[in-house]
Amino acid sequence: MGFKKSITIITSAQPSANPRMLKEAISLFDAGYHVNVIWCLISPWADPFDQKLFQQYPTIKWINAGYHSQKQPLGYLYARVRQKYWQLIYRLIGNHFDAAINSLVLYSQELKSAALKIESDIFIGHNLGALPAIVGASKKFSKKNVFDFEDYHRGESGTDTLAFKMIIDVENKFIPLIDTITTASSSITEAYRSIFPQKNYTTIHNVFPLSYAIDEIKHLPLKPLKLFWFSQYIGKKRGLENVIQAMATFGQDDIQFTLLGSCSNDIKNYFSSLADSLGLSKNQIIFIEPIHESKIAQIASEHHIGIASEPGRDLNNELALSNKIMMYLLAGNAILLSNTKMQSEFFQENTTVGYLYERDSCIALKGALNFYMNNLHILTEHRSNSLSLAKSKYNWDLENDIFLKVVGKNIN
Repeated sequence: MGFKKSITIITSAQPSANPRMLKEAISLFDAGYHVNVIWCLISPWADPFDQKLFQQYPTIKWINAGYHSQKQPLGYLYARVRQKYWQLIYRLIGNHFDAAINSLVLYSQELKSAALKIESDIFIGHNLGALPAIVGASKKFSKKNVFDFEDYHRGESGTDTLAFKMIIDVENKFIPLIDTITTASSSITEAYRSIFPQKNYTTIHNVFPLSYAIDEIKHLPLKPLKLFWFSQYIGKKRGLENVIQAMATFGQDDIQFTLLGSCSNDIKNYFSSLADSLGLSKNQIIFIEPIHESKIAQIASEHHIGIASEPGRDLNNELALSNKIMMYLLAGNAILLSNTKMQSEFFQENTTVGYLYERDSCIALKGALNFYMNNLHILTEHRSNSLSLAKSKYNWDLENDIFLKVVGKNIN
């Protein structure tokens, strides 16, 4: 296959830990472009998945721009000390010499250095750490750039924090130099457009390939009612405590909850102890280690309900449309959605796939679970509607066309 033009994608994450970026890289490769991916070693759990990925796509140029915390401890220590140094500089003199981004992102300097060595026809950035890299490289080679806001970064921490001030400085310096912006939700688009109204925006939903979808929903016994939740990491204050507390209002044989993701022993003990203190049996909470993204829908399909329990802990969490929802659709799950701003908007457009509940309310969750347990026909209908919606509207096969058009318009 002959290659077209060259595209460099830059992320401060690992490829397998940045599924949105990874979809774009594979999409561009499949479209015939020569693809470079500059990435950083920050998630050891993703190492085996990355190695399989590199073997599967050997002609994509995968360029590591960081140090492995376990295999390169001295380099990693150097980067951590350097980051502390830049945080001190920022506190003393403000955002001089890019002190803000160097304080926020461990390997921002390495990303920029690598990008400046690769002449490409367009540069695409993911995560704040990629901003100086795509701006610097596109300027050096007189090419355009695209930056993707998967998150509303200035909404990730309180407005009285040092991190918030740093993010403002970074975005105000580099976003004016971005040619085109993509976002993962309409709410994130609206938020950034209010700050940078002169920019070109395109919303590209954080969906997954249609090939992940199951063929048809699986007929599952109603008892126990099986709930499913996944993320890269299992942690506190993600709405999971409320689910477990709501489960405790039912019998021990009524509900089972599966959590998929990287989980430390401390966190596993935390949730197990919480469940035990509420009188749940040990087999009601199930932990599954991270698996390849393509297999998640198959596991989710063995459950009745997918949990989207975003707590709205910050403005970014309010505005984001979780990719969990998109995976649950492909798996044929009914969905329980907490009422964050963006999830509420999604539900208003798609009322027949799930149940919207008041966040942080065990009573509301109990009501939702009880509703499904007493209305099996609606549960089955919602599951079927989810799968149909995934196949007709919310999948990467459709969003991919939008993404490729954005890239095509920006290649010189």
